Amino acid sequence: MAKEIEDLIGSNIEDDFPERPAPKPIPVARPKERMVRIILDENENIPPTGQFFGINGKSYILKAGVEAEVPIGILDVLDHAVEAKAIIDPLTRRVVGHTNKRRYSYQRVATERERRAREQDANEAA
Repeated sequence: MAKEIEDLIGSNIEDDFPERPAPKPIPVARPKERMVRIILDENENIPPTGQFFGINGKSYILKAGVEAEVPIGILDVLDHAVEAKAIIDPLTRRVVGHTNKRRYSYQRVATERERRAREQDANEAA
């Protein structure tokens, strides 16, 4: 019976085609991300081990008060991390509204390249 079925549908398709090597992936040149140096300000929301941030599949753990080099996209993440803060009326001591406050404030530190560019601009202006 198996022989009759094989005669009707043909032989195994894998036997009919020789094995070919898999095509090589084409390397894609990714543009280098622009990096910036920052220091997260001290904050009660940041644990002593550091705060996790992620962007484009890459993870970063930033500690408060420690200078770190991160992609410029992390600044966007930090700028959009907000928390609502209650606005309290001083007379009635009731909440009258909310305002957004940055959850993680930071300072941007100039890189060596940026420092040299500023010095050059200052020298040209003088």
